[in-house]
Amino acid sequence: MDVKEQIDILVALQKNDTDADQVRKLLSGIAEKQRHLEKELTAAVSAKDAAAADLEGFRKSYRLLESDAKVNLELIRKSKSRLPGVKSNKEYQALLRQVEETEKKNSRIEDEMLAILDRIEAGEQVLEERKQDCLRAENAFETENLRLVVETEKEEMHLAELAEKRNQIAAAAPPDLMKIFMSTRKMVDGPMIVPVRGNTCEGCNINIPPQMANDLRRFESLNFCPFCNRIIYWEGPRD
Repeated sequence: MDVKEQIDILVALQKNDTDADQVRKLLSGIAEKQRHLEKELTAAVSAKDAAAADLEGFRKSYRLLESDAKVNLELIRKSKSRLPGVKSNKEYQALLRQVEETEKKNSRIEDEMLAILDRIEAGEQVLEERKQDCLRAENAFETENLRLVVETEKEEMHLAELAEKRNQIAAAAPPDLMKIFMSTRKMVDGPMIVPVRGNTCEGCNINIPPQMANDLRRFESLNFCPFCNRIIYWEGPRD
């Protein structure tokens, strides 16, 4: 296998790996979007549940106060019914004070109940808003997640095709060439094989020695840039 064929294989491998990296990056972005959608939906559901719990707490407090008020009303009724049968003025005054204190207590309870009714009304409004938010989040999740699932399947198929293509390219490459490819890729960041146009390495944009540039034109062996350690090959200048 001549040097030009080796270079063609290396360039094809690099392009395939670059394309595969782009697909994997795209898949990672899709997965991040799905996690964001799930996070938004979870937050909307949690907000709805919290609003429902708050509202139920208000209603429970109201029921407890309502029960206390009923007990006090019954106590007032019984105390007033005893007044006609009281024999002494002292006992009569004591019973009146008990009725008065219980009525004051009930008045405070009624004020608390009115305040809680306002909270219940506001809580019902908040819950309805949270339900609407949750519904919108659910619809957005179902619609957008379906699109992302389809896109994921498409890109995973593309990635599988690239993997198959890479296997075919690698199968045509001599083992020593694959070792060079893998070791060079580990050694440098970005592209591991780049063209030289004129005397300039397009990996580091530094001019290589003139004699090396002449050697590249003959395609007698693989060469490495003395500055960035990438595999280099000669390519004519752009028009």
